[in-house]
Amino acid sequence: MAPLSELDSLQRTLNQAIDSLRDELNRQSLPELTSKAHRHPMDDYAFLCSPRLYEARRLTLAAIGEIKNLVQFPFEKVVEQACAVYDTACLDILVKTGLVDKLAEPSVLNDGMDVHDLQEALDMDAIKLTVVLRDLSSQGWLRERREGTFALARPALELIGTSAGRMWALNTGRPLVAQALMDQLTHPEWKYSHRANHSAFQLSHKTDLAIFDWMKLHPDRASQLSKTIQAVGDAYRVATVNDFPWKKLEGRTFVDCAGGQGNLSIILSEILPQSQFIVQDLPEVIATARENIARTAPAAAQSARIIAEVANIFDVQPRRGEGFVYLLRLTLHNWSDEACISILKNIASVMSPTSKLILLEVVAQPNTLLLGPGPAPGVSCEPAVTLDTLIGEETYRPITSPEYIPTNFGAAARTSLTLDIQMMALFNAQERTQREWTVLANSAGLHVVDVHAFRGTVSALECELSRP
Repeated sequence: MAPLSELDSLQRTLNQAIDSLRDELNRQSLPELTSKAHRHPMDDYAFLCSPRLYEARRLTLAAIGEIKNLVQFPFEKVVEQACAVYDTACLDILVKTGLVDKLAEPSVLNDGMDVHDLQEALDMDAIKLTVVLRDLSSQGWLRERREGTFALARPALELIGTSAGRMWALNTGRPLVAQALMDQLTHPEWKYSHRANHSAFQLSHKTDLAIFDWMKLHPDRASQLSKTIQAVGDAYRVATVNDFPWKKLEGRTFVDCAGGQGNLSIILSEILPQSQFIVQDLPEVIATARENIARTAPAAAQSARIIAEVANIFDVQPRRGEGFVYLLRLTLHNWSDEACISILKNIASVMSPTSKLILLEVVAQPNTLLLGPGPAPGVSCEPAVTLDTLIGEETYRPITSPEYIPTNFGAAARTSLTLDIQMMALFNAQERTQREWTVLANSAGLHVVDVHAFRGTVSALECELSRP
């Protein structure tokens, strides 16, 4: 039998993914998907997709992305990519001018508003508004109910209120930093540097300070960045709780290194009632952390089950003892390899054989592609995990990428890939593959004993002291 063409293979994959997605919606008694401005249960941060539903959605996005790459007129692809900066500008206009809030009002949520009514309400030119809103409609943020009348689509609900998506969209400065990215990569003195103050951020903001030092002088921007970071934690909270076997660590003391406002410890304290938590960070952060813990987890704060203390990850870890569990969430991706090894050594030096270090970080995947029989380069030869394999399963594990789907699932990995660019532009750092994480851990005298994939962008790397 002749092998399927690339297009035929991708069509089959897309059909299988959509069929599996629809089947899982039925199995979980979930409503049909619609673009209308009504939240679907799958949009809720507290909703936990079944492993098969999560993977069916991921594979659907990946297949659509590869089909688009295959069929799109290359010139139009160039124009679309080159003009993507305007997409960001249009999203800014939607969120920051009050447009999204106006269109979210109950009286117009379903039927939308005519651009002339929007002009009167917001004092913005209807002709220019039409150009912006039509572009946003093509991206699924809005629906043009009839010519010149626009209503919110379902994804736009993530841009209202105090949602994590709105916090992310409100963060300023990305276009300015992005414009300096090429200068960072070609700078005659910086292009091979991995110092934290040799990035696009310094070039765009005309400063010699690393971003965290600069933020100390600009508290409003620091607060905005903090909310953006917390938005990631909020969006993937349910995956963090469910996709790592935390219960096996019940009763242990957790040291939340560079723990910010303590939100990870607060989350874990709810599912590990016999454990103690120590949130560590710099002096300028700890005061806010204590307030947040007292407000969000008053019982745990009053009983001192969660405490906060000053500690610097670049100093030797002050908490030494048997069985401590050390946590680092979305911290190491801010730093160069050299800095990461220093941070890890400071923790490893006080660990006992029964201690654990858990890294909650993006585990990047290469974009390798299976173009024929056999695994893609660097991919395990273990039996493939398919959507059918996951029928009825409750424990999450990712499926194997099918033929013509990249190992990292391409378009479905855009969030982690763009975060990688942001880490480079802001911190001169990067996300890392499992191999790269293993090298860092080994360099610090640690051994990665397990990697737990999450239903989200972040995974958990479980580390112990290296065995002699």
